[in-house]
Amino acid sequence: MKQAKRSAFFIFNGMIYLIASIISSSSIFIIFRLAKNYSCQLISLISLNYLAATVLGFIFFIPENFQLKNQLKWLPFSILVGILFVVMFFLIGKSSQKAGITVTSLANKLSLVFPVLLSILYFQEKITWTKQLGLGAAFIAIFLTVYKKEIKRTNLVFVILPLLIFVGSGLTDSVVKYVQALKATPDQAGVFSTFVFLVALIFATATLVVKNKIRFTNWHSPTLLLGVLLGIVNFGSLYFIINALNFSKLNSSLVFALNNMLIVALSAVAGYFIFHEKWSKLNVAGLLLAVVSLYFLI
Repeated sequence: MKQAKRSAFFIFNGMIYLIASIISSSSIFIIFRLAKNYSCQLISLISLNYLAATVLGFIFFIPENFQLKNQLKWLPFSILVGILFVVMFFLIGKSSQKAGITVTSLANKLSLVFPVLLSILYFQEKITWTKQLGLGAAFIAIFLTVYKKEIKRTNLVFVILPLLIFVGSGLTDSVVKYVQALKATPDQAGVFSTFVFLVALIFATATLVVKNKIRFTNWHSPTLLLGVLLGIVNFGSLYFIINALNFSKLNSSLVFALNNMLIVALSAVAGYFIFHEKWSKLNVAGLLLAVVSLYFLI
């Protein structure tokens, strides 16, 4: 009886963590879109975000007996991923403001096809007919969702940005998957993530220095507030999904499927009701096809 209650308690906690992960990840796209309304400087916003995420990471993930010499296998990869994080966050910020949060979140989540291909080609995982179907549907979905009836040179960026996010996020996810499979033990996942945030903070700050854009007196309240909020939800998206996997007692593939599909759905709802983003019938068909493809891919 006690064992059943304990199991039910863990499952309940796991579902709470999963819901928190979905809300956190969706909030990233919403905050980037809000930043446009308040004329926030994107690179400053990203730097503040990684400062907040790094501080939270050191609080929650770095153990008291931490020794860097035990982490050298994955350290070079944390540098690569940290730099990719900054580049991708910059693209996500631009795309959220120009192409819309629905298309941006969709391109980001459909990049799942890249780690799937890595698993098939490098780790020699068996590809099922459902994953073949999911791969094909994902590529079709991404083009349907970014399609505009009359694409002019001035708004070609609406298509290019999501496609860059699709490829870039896929590359980033593939590197992370490689590290988790071959370089880092499960108990090092939190430390690896924190160092990724730290490298991202250093790279983003260095970019500000090179561009001579560090002027704290010019950072108005919306930039500071949204930057810190972005860091909190960015950290939360990682922290909560890890705990959802640990406590939900659900198959990890189901956790990822629910997480990705509901982030796309919630972002689409937010884009429609909060920011009044317009969708054609083809775009809606692409969104529905994307949800189906995510289901088959995981």
